[in-house]
Amino acid sequence: MSAPSHAPLRAFVQLSYGYGATSWHTRWEKGAIPGINEPYAYGYYRAAGPDVVIEQSEDRVENPFSRLVRYGVRFLIGFDFVHAWRNRAGIMSSDVVWTHTEAQAMAVLLLYRLIPRARHPPLIAQSVWLMDRWDQETWWRRWIMRLLLSRADLLTFLSPENMARARAIFPGQRMAWVEFGIRADEMTPHAPMAHTPGDPIRVLSLGNDRHRDWTTLITATSRLPDDVPCHVTIATANRIDAPPHVTRVTPTNNDTLFALYDQADLVVVPLTRNLHASGITVIEEATLRGLPVIATDTGGLRHYFDEQCVFYVPVGDVQALAQAIVTLACDPDRCADMVERARARIRTRLNSHAYALRHVALSRELLSQEVPASDNPRENTAPAARDMRITIGIATSGRPEILRETVAQLRRQTHPAQQILICAPTAQDMAGLDSSAGVTLLQGPRGLAHQRNVLLDHARDANIIVFFDDDFLADPDYLARCADAFAADPEIVVATGRVLADGAKGPGLTVAEGRAMLEDPRINDTSSLPAVQPAWNGYGCNMAYRLATIRETGLRFDERLPLYAWYEDIDFSRQLGQRGRIVRVNGAKGIHLGSKSGRTPGRRLGYSQVVNPLYLFRKGTFPLDHALRSIGRNIAMNIVRSLWPEPYIDRRGRVVGNWLALRDAMRGHVAPEKMLTL
Repeated sequence: MSAPSHAPLRAFVQLSYGYGATSWHTRWEKGAIPGINEPYAYGYYRAAGPDVVIEQSEDRVENPFSRLVRYGVRFLIGFDFVHAWRNRAGIMSSDVVWTHTEAQAMAVLLLYRLIPRARHPPLIAQSVWLMDRWDQETWWRRWIMRLLLSRADLLTFLSPENMARARAIFPGQRMAWVEFGIRADEMTPHAPMAHTPGDPIRVLSLGNDRHRDWTTLITATSRLPDDVPCHVTIATANRIDAPPHVTRVTPTNNDTLFALYDQADLVVVPLTRNLHASGITVIEEATLRGLPVIATDTGGLRHYFDEQCVFYVPVGDVQALAQAIVTLACDPDRCADMVERARARIRTRLNSHAYALRHVALSRELLSQEVPASDNPRENTAPAARDMRITIGIATSGRPEILRETVAQLRRQTHPAQQILICAPTAQDMAGLDSSAGVTLLQGPRGLAHQRNVLLDHARDANIIVFFDDDFLADPDYLARCADAFAADPEIVVATGRVLADGAKGPGLTVAEGRAMLEDPRINDTSSLPAVQPAWNGYGCNMAYRLATIRETGLRFDERLPLYAWYEDIDFSRQLGQRGRIVRVNGAKGIHLGSKSGRTPGRRLGYSQVVNPLYLFRKGTFPLDHALRSIGRNIAMNIVRSLWPEPYIDRRGRVVGNWLALRDAMRGHVAPEKMLTL
């Protein structure tokens, strides 16, 4: 094979202490790691080749003091940061970092935060147990975990059940299901079960996972018919009360473990309800050793093996488990067929080689998004992007002159909008515009959330709806770049563009100033930025949504957020983000003029600055730490600036509104609509 003409991908695998490349390989050669294991943990090394270099974390030799320090830090923060720090050279010099569980991922992400000026390689952060234990964690541990893991470039899961739960906790983040597989280099022949009445059925069950349901297994096997004796071997490090027909063993090497498989007739994987595909390793091992498997139907195991490969029973169903054991014991042909079907899946996709290559594919995908987009969006526009139908929605009030300029700018798009919808409380708010080809004028109740819902109601068969503020001047390629992103990745459900200048943070910009900035290559230049990168929410002045996902969920803008609807963009985009990714498309850019006309009065806006974040926290779309930071930042800014207020902001009115909201919040009254009475 000829050498690659480009630099190979350099992946660094950060694993737990004890799984270091050297220490693991030494124990593996001695056969001291029970199970069908790899020469290097989990088989990530199988991705290595001319185009890929794999480096794995190493375990530093410790003295009693250094071990105490590492354990102490791990006890305090919940993960082994010291081990990641020791491997920081390999982590920081790689192209991409892979971690096997959430603990190593959080350690790497904390390392990134402590070295802010350095380049941070993209991180593929795999989670195994976190979603199962999330609700049992203390609030402050959940806060730390959310703070760190929300910075991962990609969250991966071994079960779709796990990933579905994570969508609600980390909405908008990029996620993927990665099928876990073990070494399948050889498949051991096993004599088919030849059970005759009176012969004991030899059942083997293995595992140390806390979701093993030994009680149901022991009860089921103790209730078999008298003519179907059964002997159960449970291989576990956990303590159990074993009745006479059950033997508990703790294998310490592969010779002992494989002898257990060879002496068994079938394997049972009894489980309590879980999300993380508990037992998948045992099912794959048993299949490779030629044994049929009975498993509890939970954790997403069906996504790996269907009922033709594994005999599934309901959670905690003693009778069903007992019947399954008897059924397989009396049907050797079915057992042989199950094993062969399961082995076929392992040969083709459920093996460590496929598992490692999946990480390579995801890594290349991440790295490709770090490459800046072409200056000419038409060069790389796929047919799918060119066919994207886009509707523009503009909610407006009190700015007819600026609105006309905004619409004129939108007519210059290189990817023309299918339609432009404009909604205002009165016809006067849209003075100077006429309904014409491609432009529809609508009237609706006053309030940003109300008006945007009217726009949603009138959107036709578009693929994407883009909401612009009436004072946002979009770059001519905005919609083209947006179409590129949505067409390239069906997981994207929310996108926000790059705001080149935001007049909302100052006295505001004129239309002439905004257009001059768009034409200035020193300002309008995102060529050094990734084409697409993760974002926490859509920014209200320019945000795009996949319309099909909105219709599937029936999502609406919250009309309890009145008038200017402070943070309605966060609320809506974070909810939709539970169905996919939220991203920033850097080539979709523009200028937010931040016009001060038509704005909510200071007292009312100040009230919303406090009440709306608290309301959204109660609703579940805005984490408490984000809400408190937002409230504290706005109150502090209003108080300080009220001493020398800007002429274009009613700072003192905002301070009054802030304090009125705090008073109501302390009384337990959190109602955004109360601002209408101020």
